[in-house]
Amino acid sequence: MQYCLDTNVYVEAHRRYYAFDIAPGFWEGLIRLAEEQIICSPSLVYKEIMDADYDDDLTKWAKANRDLLFEEADEPTQDAYTEVADLVERLYEPQHVQKFLSGADPWVVAYAKSHRLTVVTMESLKNEQKNRNGKIDGKIHIPNVCKLVSIEYRDTFALLREQKIVLR
Repeated sequence: MQYCLDTNVYVEAHRRYYAFDIAPGFWEGLIRLAEEQIICSPSLVYKEIMDADYDDDLTKWAKANRDLLFEEADEPTQDAYTEVADLVERLYEPQHVQKFLSGADPWVVAYAKSHRLTVVTMESLKNEQKNRNGKIDGKIHIPNVCKLVSIEYRDTFALLREQKIVLR
């Protein structure tokens, strides 16, 4: 596998620009990449998709492809999660750390770090500055954490181009 996908890759595609009825090639492409072991997501991404309380095409698709796409956290991932959690706790304001650590985002970074994958997320790098307490304030963005732990990241469109996924 080469890429670890964040929840927003699936959710934004489904709700905004690659809905199942208008861009089936996107979803077929993801399945092909998963079958070729090029993409995956941690199981907490699956949980976030299921916790959204929607009974829609995305939840049905995720359920049908759970074993193919979503990986359980192994020991190296758990070790990397601890490293990521310690890092964000040192650098960011506590209220933002709590929110970041309560979701799948740190697991996406940890899984990518422990398996040498590139993170795919629709979040963008945020210009961060320390406040007077010496901490970074505001929502923690995955690309910023990736940069801190030396992991490459891309957006969905870069993944599609790199993997030559054509929507037909």
